[in-house]
Amino acid sequence: MTVNISSKQMLNMYESNHCALGGDSGGPLFHGTTALGLLSGGSDETTCNSSSTGDYHNFYTKVQNVLNERGLHVS
Repeated sequence: MTVNISSKQMLNMYESNHCALGGDSGGPLFHGTTALGLLSGGSDETTCNSSSTGDYHNFYTKVQNVLNERGLHVS
């Protein structure tokens, strides 16, 4: 999906409904043991705990995109 974060258009993002707080940016999104993305922005939650409810929309930059942009690879 494409989103605008801090006035910057971000392409090919993953979206999740996970709760995330300020300071969580850069945190990983995993599927099992595979890293899929890095938290890049989303809704402004103020509380995340077992009783948190809300319409969370958080966006993750794909790990492969970050590696490609920097000429890196995982071996």
